[in-house]
Amino acid sequence: MLRTLCLAKQPCKRLIRPIPKRTFTTPAVRKTDKGSLQAKQWNELSTPQKVVAASKTTLNVGVILAGLALTTAIVYFTTSELFGSQSTVNLFSDAVDRLHENEEVKAFVGEPFHAHGEPSQNKRRRNRRIHSQEMEGPDGPHLFIRFYIEGPLSEGTVMVDMIKGANDKWEYKQLFVDVPGRGLPSKRIYVIRN
Repeated sequence: MLRTLCLAKQPCKRLIRPIPKRTFTTPAVRKTDKGSLQAKQWNELSTPQKVVAASKTTLNVGVILAGLALTTAIVYFTTSELFGSQSTVNLFSDAVDRLHENEEVKAFVGEPFHAHGEPSQNKRRRNRRIHSQEMEGPDGPHLFIRFYIEGPLSEGTVMVDMIKGANDKWEYKQLFVDVPGRGLPSKRIYVIRN
């Protein structure tokens, strides 16, 4: 709240104390003749001041490098998972392409059919996770992928079993679709069986 003092002979004056300008100085900073701040030269610093200045610089550089390393790691893992040739997203796309080429699958499910991840109760939810699991088997590491296809005639559950080959790439061991029978026995359609 502002206080004013009005006297008959003098105009009204506001009694406000000016806020002093704070200057935060460290021992490594000195005031110049004009009142501005200027950093001291390295040779003007005492040994403790040099230690403090070096510690601050090291900490600042360390924080910057840690942030850069974290950003690089996030970008690498994101791009390798989304765009890598051996990522589950690309393996899913390849399996769907193979299903679209199979005439028996097209006959049972109908065309056009679409593939998606785990079913959701919410129809608005678009990003449904594709279930994948990597396990160690007697003949090496296996990758199991499960997803679903829906067409105008029927729907089915797709199972993919892949094994890591000699060139360290995933190769198909089995790719099959289980189509429910709707009163009849369910049908298993093998697209790839090694």
